[in-house]
Amino acid sequence: MGDIYSLFATKGITDSVRMLHTPGEFAKKNLFYVQEVGTLKSLQAHKSQRESLNSFLFLGVIHGEGTIFNDGGSSRVKAGDCALINCTDYYAHESSEDNPWELIWVHFNGGSAGEYFRLFLEQNDQKNVFRPNSMKNMQEYITELMKYQKEKSLEAELRSGELLLQLMNSCIMSVMHQKADTEDAYTTICREIRESVNEKYQQRDLLAATAERYGMTEEELDGCFHKAYGITLRDYILNRRFTAAKELLRFTIKPVKDIIMESGIENDDLFRRLFQDGEGMTAEEYRMKWAQWVK
Repeated sequence: MGDIYSLFATKGITDSVRMLHTPGEFAKKNLFYVQEVGTLKSLQAHKSQRESLNSFLFLGVIHGEGTIFNDGGSSRVKAGDCALINCTDYYAHESSEDNPWELIWVHFNGGSAGEYFRLFLEQNDQKNVFRPNSMKNMQEYITELMKYQKEKSLEAELRSGELLLQLMNSCIMSVMHQKADTEDAYTTICREIRESVNEKYQQRDLLAATAERYGMTEEELDGCFHKAYGITLRDYILNRRFTAAKELLRFTIKPVKDIIMESGIENDDLFRRLFQDGEGMTAEEYRMKWAQWVK
């Protein structure tokens, strides 16, 4: 299934365990997969640096402190901190001389790893370092991953893929929760706007009316909403209207022309384009496929 090796770093510098893994074809094409995973305890200050690796690195500081270098900058980290790094570019990490660190880490990749990493950066204000909700959970993920790299089986790769997905989700949700705990006035406003739009989505010129109400331009409002929810307000309104149109098609017998108006879309061409792009079919075909009363 894959080649797995246990390696130990130079004696006197670190006390570490590193396990390398070569994924099988199925894992490489369809799963998150481990490239290297391990633990490291620095016995004296040292610096490790690499670049141009087709890999992503999760790193957690269990004890001690040190510095992470990437993107032309540096971040001081201590026990309880973690980092998520794209290894395509140069990066380095250096243990403190006075308080050498102990690390858990995993190099991994997979078809959607890049998208998950971009989502993480978006939620963490383009920063690589964060504090997880639970360092204990992170340690458990690494321990389990190391256990499965001792096996050469499809089951081990499926389990590893599941653990890496849980690890990535934990990274992203940790930074999302931290943002929520330190939300500013704009985030509060965006929550109010979202709740209002969910009720008034049918209202004509809703974006302009909302911008006027909060004393912002439409562009400022879009930017604020995107920062809070990862989608502009104008797209959120359109998405809400599209969802309403689908609900009306499925659960009523109203004519399509009435649904176009009642959903708030109010434009025949836009209505057709939404169904073609979003569902790959016409509204009539969507109704025939999904509406129970048609059956």
